[in-house]
Amino acid sequence: MAWRLICDRGQQIWKYFVNENSNSIQFDKESLNSSDKVYREYAIEQNSKRLNIDENQYEKFHIPLFKDELCSSVVKSVLNGIDYYSSLQVDDGHWPGDYGGPMFLLPGAIITSYITKFEFSQEEKNEMIKYLFNHQLSNGGWGTHIENKATMFGTVLNYISLRLLGIPFNNEQLQKAYNFIQSEGGAMYAPSWAKFWLCVLGVMPWEGVNSLFPELWLLPEWLPVHPSRYWCHCRMVYLPMSYVYAEKIVGEITPLIKELRNELYIEKYHEIDFIKHRNSISSLDLYTPQTYLLKILNIFTNTYESVYNRQLRNKASEFLIDYIQAEDEHTNYINIGPVNKFINMLSIWYSKGRQSQQFQQHLNRVKDYLWLSEDGMKIQGYNGSQLWDTAFSIQAILETGLEHLYTNCLNSAYYYLEISQVLEDVKDHVKYYRHISKGGWPFSTRDHGWPITDCTSEGIKATLLLHEQMSNGPRLITSERLEDAINFILSTQNKDGGWASYELQRSGSWLEWLNPAEVFQGIMVDYSYTECTSACIQALWKFRSQTIYSNYRRKEIDISIKRGIEFIKKQQKIDGSWYGSWAVCFTYGTWFAIEALITVGESPKSKIITKAIEFLISKQNSDGGWGESYLSCVHKTYVPHKQSQVVNTSWAVLTLMSAKADSNIIRKGIQFILNKQSSNGDWNQQSISGVFNGNCMISYTNYRNIFPIWALGRFIKNYSTQ
Repeated sequence: MAWRLICDRGQQIWKYFVNENSNSIQFDKESLNSSDKVYREYAIEQNSKRLNIDENQYEKFHIPLFKDELCSSVVKSVLNGIDYYSSLQVDDGHWPGDYGGPMFLLPGAIITSYITKFEFSQEEKNEMIKYLFNHQLSNGGWGTHIENKATMFGTVLNYISLRLLGIPFNNEQLQKAYNFIQSEGGAMYAPSWAKFWLCVLGVMPWEGVNSLFPELWLLPEWLPVHPSRYWCHCRMVYLPMSYVYAEKIVGEITPLIKELRNELYIEKYHEIDFIKHRNSISSLDLYTPQTYLLKILNIFTNTYESVYNRQLRNKASEFLIDYIQAEDEHTNYINIGPVNKFINMLSIWYSKGRQSQQFQQHLNRVKDYLWLSEDGMKIQGYNGSQLWDTAFSIQAILETGLEHLYTNCLNSAYYYLEISQVLEDVKDHVKYYRHISKGGWPFSTRDHGWPITDCTSEGIKATLLLHEQMSNGPRLITSERLEDAINFILSTQNKDGGWASYELQRSGSWLEWLNPAEVFQGIMVDYSYTECTSACIQALWKFRSQTIYSNYRRKEIDISIKRGIEFIKKQQKIDGSWYGSWAVCFTYGTWFAIEALITVGESPKSKIITKAIEFLISKQNSDGGWGESYLSCVHKTYVPHKQSQVVNTSWAVLTLMSAKADSNIIRKGIQFILNKQSSNGDWNQQSISGVFNGNCMISYTNYRNIFPIWALGRFIKNYSTQ
């Protein structure tokens, strides 16, 4: 009996095979992060592409052999690293990997399953239970993400999940969670996103949450508070939330639900004044307190709930369910992310019925979000990071100058680039507040369909580099398609010169005063980011440098690059660093910023780059590495990790090499990367490296391979002398 990953055009589905050998791999709870052993061990066994090149064959394969001992070690390490990593690639060309980490995603799937009565298999349930218990903390709670301290957000939802999965109340581990919830005052002290699920499940009345004011969507679109101005992830989550609230959807009140009503609170359920606890939240969870403006708005909308017009409410519901169906169709029922995926699914179940075609389509895409590692089965933060990881992987391998050894690997990766680019705008994109899509690349798959600025940029760079360096490679991505990609990038530059993630920034930062999600920061607006801006600048520069494209929208591209560089320079912190909004953290943001500046010709001796290099050098540890804690993202100031991290070190030395910094410092960083490599070519999984919205971390298990290979490759290219 064994689990196997089945991939097709980026879609990743875990299937359980009864007649195969088991892959029971133990999880080290002390490590907190999975190493993706379930997938990796089977992939290596089935798909080994090792070259095992002997030193005597170096000349035959055109591999440089250096007299310098470190340089020679780097070449061997790179070969070993790419041999291992290429063995993880699947037939459609992408690299699968764990994109989990948040602990509030799986509960949404489990609660939706329970209410709508679709069943996960027993094998899936067993792995989910394993996952939840593996990430339970010693005090009985769960964090908002796997490295977080215990929060009510994580604990209440995961306690409920285990009960719905069949774990009895008297289970010893569950009792610890029960005691934790009781010690924090009960489930009414969970944040609003948790309370939403409690109401849907029937373990809290809808009076226990602030009004979601569904009629807001009917107001004129020119109003600055209209939801069309929200960041798309926020917009697409509050869309189905508003519908569910409008209809006050509640699942069947089963005996188990009645038991949960007794377990989740200190007082007796029917004696609790839930209205008084609408704004109650544990100090463990509070990251973004409610503003006075939001409190005033809540008073107004909560009052409105007692007098609302049913006809107007019905009109709002009709608009919302129409919009939900459009999002479902635009994304092939995957949806922009797992939170709105399962709330959309719940909305369709209620409005169209359990047997409807739309609900069946939703069922068909549930498994896109499931991922299995040695810690168990989880819901990923997206339907994967397929395109993102593949575009980076291509650039890392090409940087080594050894692409001639990996033509099959790179041609296969090119195929994935080709099948992932979005080729047309979504239907009625203006009506549904969508930016143009044609030419963009998404984070994951074409089926998902939401293009992103930096994903598009990395797609462009990877494509152009392959066209340059793989002379006999395929040319499936045409000039017209690359021009479409450039059009997308140019269309998404903000007024401040920077680039946001999916769309143009549609409102000012003041809209954050209305942020109702106490556990996240910066969710209301799609801001300009250093990383997105850097990626777009690099892509535009690379495109412009090609003779064939040198005159395509040249003036606009030149102006766009100049404005982008000005934005990046303004984002530099006093200490010389840049904050990274999408990974941990200042080592990441600084890498992106310096790459853009050096690309456009900024002198390594300029004040802005010198200051950045001084910052990085000051953070190097005695072992030669860099280590940054996820708390850097939370507190927005550099917080060192207790151990040097291979991924942070790779970003740092990539930056230092771009800026032509002191070679001795670089060599120490390179030696650290070499020392941490395993004999099979892999690097051990260390701490979590991704982040979103300031306070939630997410895993990228492929980063531990991509960025060391990239750093070592750049060292070969820049610092080796035969």
